[in-house]
Amino acid sequence: MNAKLDVKYSNPAGLWTSPRLTQMVEVQGARMIYLSGQTPTDASYKVRSSDFRRQAHSVYDNIELALRSAGATLHNVVKTTAYLTDAGNIAPLREVRLERYKDLQAPPANTLLVVSRLVEPEFLIEIDVVAALPVR
Repeated sequence: MNAKLDVKYSNPAGLWTSPRLTQMVEVQGARMIYLSGQTPTDASYKVRSSDFRRQAHSVYDNIELALRSAGATLHNVVKTTAYLTDAGNIAPLREVRLERYKDLQAPPANTLLVVSRLVEPEFLIEIDVVAALPVR
């Protein structure tokens, strides 16, 4: 028997709003997926590009690949945490995120952090994801 997945996106009064993220996402009746931080690497752990935008798209490609393996898509993402090594890449990340989320009902909740470095010095970005699907 499949339970109904109930997802409510909201921006409570008194909080700022943005087309890039939703302040609060409530989920009931879900099968939850917690995806480790995705990096701009291929299956052999080779960095695909040194260009930030290409790295960001590569990270989202990896996220979508992983989600598909569980029967999910970006539509199921309810929360992301993005890590950047350079605050100068915030605007390009926002543009990439808007492009990748353009077909979503609402963008997921998001936390964005600028860190001194990621595990590999070539990584300019890493994103981890929480997704929710109906219970099987």
